[in-house]
Amino acid sequence: MLTTKQENFLDIITDFIGRYGKSPTIDELQTLTNQKSKRGVVQYLESLEKKGFITRGSGFRSIKLGNGIGFQTILNIPILGIANAGRPLSFADQYEYGSIPVSKEVISGDQNNYFFVKVEGTSMNEYKINGKYIENGSYVLINKNEKVINTKDAFLFVVDNAATLKIPKKEGNNLYLIPKSRDDYHKPIILSGEDEVGINGKVVDVFNFEAI
Repeated sequence: MLTTKQENFLDIITDFIGRYGKSPTIDELQTLTNQKSKRGVVQYLESLEKKGFITRGSGFRSIKLGNGIGFQTILNIPILGIANAGRPLSFADQYEYGSIPVSKEVISGDQNNYFFVKVEGTSMNEYKINGKYIENGSYVLINKNEKVINTKDAFLFVVDNAATLKIPKKEGNNLYLIPKSRDDYHKPIILSGEDEVGINGKVVDVFNFEAI
C-alpha cells in the first residue's frame, strides 16, 4: 500500500510520462513536487521502487512504471501519419508510425477512439487547446468519434486523400476550412459539393515534446 503522499508522487510521475513520452528528471520532480532537496525526491523514488510501482536505471530519465497500480494509468495511443497545417498536401493513411504513451486521465471512454497525427506547417499556430498551441512538429490527439463540426473547434479533414487541420465554417453549399495562424499568408480552403472531403475527428489535445 502507498501513503497519500506516495500516491500523489506516483501520480505526478505517471502524468509526466503520459504527457511527454519520457520520465521526469530528479530536478523536474523536485520542482513538480515542491521538495526542498533532491534527497527527498530520491527517498520517494526508493519507496516506490521497493513497492514495485517503478523501476530505475542508471541513465538519464531512466524511471519506468512497474507492475503496480500506476502501470494501468498509461495508454499507448497510435500515431497515424501526418496532417498538414497549411494546404492539404500530406497524405493521410492508416498505417501506425509508433505510439505515444498517454495518461488515462487524458482519454475519455474507449482508447480505440483516439489517435495522434504529427503536424506539418503553421496555419494553426494561433489555435490554443488546453493552454497549448498547435505548432509545426506538434502531435495532436484526435477523437475520431467527434465529427459534428462547429466553428470553435479544430478538426482533422481529409481532402482528396490528404489530411489537414482547420476550423470549419459552412456557408450554403460551400465548406470553408479556416486557418488560425500568426502567419498571414495562410488563407481559407474553400470546398464545394464536388470535392471529396471527410471528417476524421476533432482535436482534443496537443503535445509539444520539444518544450521539455
